[in-house]
Amino acid sequence: MRGLQGKVLALIATCAAAGVAGCGSSSQLPEASGSPLTTGTVGFSQTGNADAHIQKSSVTYRIDASGSLVVQLSLASSAAATQTISVRATLYNNLGSIIDDAVGGQVQVTPGGTAQVELTGPPPQGTIASAVFEVSATSAPTPLKNTPIPGGTPG
Repeated sequence: MRGLQGKVLALIATCAAAGVAGCGSSSQLPEASGSPLTTGTVGFSQTGNADAHIQKSSVTYRIDASGSLVVQLSLASSAAATQTISVRATLYNNLGSIIDDAVGGQVQVTPGGTAQVELTGPPPQGTIASAVFEVSATSAPTPLKNTPIPGGTPG
């Protein structure tokens, strides 16, 4: 019995030592790295064919827990019909070099409505100084309701 107690105590001591050794880890999360994610004010421009505009004050940038870039924004539709909108953000550093792209979109954006859009991409390879948002639209398909299947229900 003493042999078993000694082994259990040795196992507990080993686990405790491993736990203490892990406390001094020097790994850093991306958001804690030396360079900031954005400059004080990020330059902004919008291109594309969508009858919608990004509300500039709504644009935010962050790194999520997985290390991915997340860009969130509000988009106001001025279209006459419901549309599906895709957004691509091309991000630049202060030298004008592309450091990242992020993409996202929203379906069923109603005329006159405002939609929240989340874009995602890899972490930028530098500090974001400006962004060009390409906002493209296609007509949103009309949802079909209770459409009969020709020839009856498949069996």
